[in-house]
Amino acid sequence: MRKFLRFSFIAALLCGAGVVGSANPVEAHAGLKSSEPAASSVLEKSPVEIVLKFAEQVEISFGSIRLFDANSKLIVLPVPNYGIADDVVDAKTVRVGVPDLEPGSYLVIWRVVSVDSHPVQGAFGFQIGSRGTNLTDLGVEILANSSAPGLVRGLMGIARWLSFLGVMVLIGSMLLATRMSGQSRIEIVIKSSWFVAVVGSVIVLVMQAPYALGSSLSDSVSVTSVRQVLETRLGTWLIIRSVILLLFLVIIWKRDLHQKPIWRMATTILSIVLFATFSISGHPGMRQFSALSIGTDIVHFLCVAVWMGGLLTIVLLGRKWQSESPKVISWFSFNATIAMPIMVATGVAQAWRMMEGFQNLFSTTYGTVLSIKVVLVVTAIAAGTKARQIFKDKKVDSEDLKKIKFSKTIVVESAIGLVVLAVTAVLVSVPPLSVNTAAPFTATLVQSNVIADITITPARVGNSEMHIVFSPPGGTLESIESVTTQISLVSGEIPPIPIGLKRIGVNHFQANLQVPRGGEWLLELIVKPATNRTLRFSQIVKIKN
Repeated sequence: MRKFLRFSFIAALLCGAGVVGSANPVEAHAGLKSSEPAASSVLEKSPVEIVLKFAEQVEISFGSIRLFDANSKLIVLPVPNYGIADDVVDAKTVRVGVPDLEPGSYLVIWRVVSVDSHPVQGAFGFQIGSRGTNLTDLGVEILANSSAPGLVRGLMGIARWLSFLGVMVLIGSMLLATRMSGQSRIEIVIKSSWFVAVVGSVIVLVMQAPYALGSSLSDSVSVTSVRQVLETRLGTWLIIRSVILLLFLVIIWKRDLHQKPIWRMATTILSIVLFATFSISGHPGMRQFSALSIGTDIVHFLCVAVWMGGLLTIVLLGRKWQSESPKVISWFSFNATIAMPIMVATGVAQAWRMMEGFQNLFSTTYGTVLSIKVVLVVTAIAAGTKARQIFKDKKVDSEDLKKIKFSKTIVVESAIGLVVLAVTAVLVSVPPLSVNTAAPFTATLVQSNVIADITITPARVGNSEMHIVFSPPGGTLESIESVTTQISLVSGEIPPIPIGLKRIGVNHFQANLQVPRGGEWLLELIVKPATNRTLRFSQIVKIKN
């Protein structure tokens, strides 16, 4: 039986590593709101620059903007820079100068890093003059070859998992150690978990450059790339994490003073800041009212450390210690019973904030991964229910532990917990619903040889930006005389709302929308390409809540 339990525990470790190692992160954390030139636009002359406007702040230290012509030839561009608005750097806008371009079709391939450290990439085309070529297939091919290799993604996922695992066990074991006296295997567990947390964080630091650039290890791992990572938001919080872990060494060294209130207070503060390094550099740090999201996330992490970190520590201490320490185990069970409902409540609250509700829980990657995590957590809690009930009802001795097969129970519960931490590491690399819904609505309409390319970003309730670009399919440039637009709810509950368009280029119109509710909306365009000619375009637009 012991061999079976050890095998199960090791299998869970390998399973966790496999989950994070095989995960293919969705690279879409900061959606592109608009661009200049606009996607599919037809220009009379070469643009002076390419401007990208994102829904959230981005980092360009590992980003790039590449320009290809119709012959797939790469046109050399200078290094991209942030936009400047009122003498203030605008980290949501990236721009790059463009040389004088000949008439024809061009493809823009862009790649930046969102502030939560994940790469974001995309492509769009534009045309100069009357003759053009469809470059969609070229864009798909280039983007498919721009993601980081599987080895890089796998190592990055494993590094995140090791960071989570090391910190959780470190905090859980140090909390459990306050109820223990003398030297025991707890010292080994504490020091080993500290080492795992350090190794995981170092690997994250080293792997961030190839992960963000979408390149191989040999091409992008260097002292220079590590220095560049340290200048990013992620790098800043990795530095803070390393300082906190070094301070933890002092706490570990002076663990004989753990009964003193000042040392307990110091450990608590360091634990909170340590978990904050994960929260602030991840999804919670990007949210509206981020302080609330970060605080909720820290409480969630602390509860996971109390339960899962303590549980893994008990497993690592071995069966002999378990049989001799029913009082310590009973104390742990009491704390875990308190931590679990708080962990569940904060987890649900955080998920609700991230996804802005649960209406699309099963229609997004984030929701699917989250659902798997919930099932695993419920299974782990259920696995230890019988043991916790006995601890609640009476004082437990070593004979009671044998009767309920405590060693077997906690191995199963902790093995599931290892996989939960692996799924959490995957969840970090997947954009929540609120980021996915920042994706634009696009449509191409044709009436009497006039093409209308429509883009609404984001296609959800609230403020949105609409771009309409007109061009005839034959390629002849004709200046549209006038355009009037309105939008109305298909159900008829809201009357037509007029939209004020502003001409910002040749046949390129822009408007700011305020959509009051979600649902299907009818967008209508009345277009006058010439004095005695009027065209009507209509399109159903799905607006998300």
